[in-house]
Amino acid sequence: MKASTRQQRLLLDLQDLDNTLARLRRKRSTLPERAAIEGLGDETAAARDGFMRAQRGLDTLRVELDRIESDVATVQQRRDRDNEMLAVSTSSKEAQALQSELDTLARRQSELEDRELELMEAVEAAQASFAEAEAVLAGVDGRRAELQASLESAEQAIDSELAVNSKERGGVAAELQRDLLDLYESIRARAGIGAARLRGNVSEGSNMALAPAELSDIRATAPDEIVYCPGSGAILVRDFED
Repeated sequence: MKASTRQQRLLLDLQDLDNTLARLRRKRSTLPERAAIEGLGDETAAARDGFMRAQRGLDTLRVELDRIESDVATVQQRRDRDNEMLAVSTSSKEAQALQSELDTLARRQSELEDRELELMEAVEAAQASFAEAEAVLAGVDGRRAELQASLESAEQAIDSELAVNSKERGGVAAELQRDLLDLYESIRARAGIGAARLRGNVSEGSNMALAPAELSDIRATAPDEIVYCPGSGAILVRDFED
């Protein structure tokens, strides 16, 4: 294939832009904030588990405390009723039965109030544990939010660079003859690099010095004839004299 020296130089511009685009894409995919967010996964899961566990424990105790408080109120109501009935009773047998029930209710209320006190203390401790778990989760979520904001900012900056370089690449590609561009793209897809400079006797495609015979053959080839790097297979662009 033949191509003017200007067309061949444009291949180097295109390759430089492709290198820049590849570097920017790698940079975008390996931003430290992304790794830091992924690293928070286990910590976040542990914090959420701790929060949910503390919440369930607190809710269970509160339900139990509400039940006990309701039982205390019910027993007190029955004691109040029995006391009222005892006050107006004229039957010794009825009075004895009421007093027996009042004694039983008093013992029951004492037991319930003891349990109520235990539960109030347990609820207070559970509330402290819940607050601590909530703070831990909020801290992790806060760090994640900060990292996410930083990641999005970094991505936007890189995306702007990608857009500028992609636009420039489109302009360079539009100047290339169709068959040369297709050849470049085909080689780049296969070898990872489509075009490389020949600096002295070193090919930038392989970063190796060419053998004297290879270099002699390449130097003897007409300037408008496409030549290839023996090591990488990339189009080799010579140092043409203007």
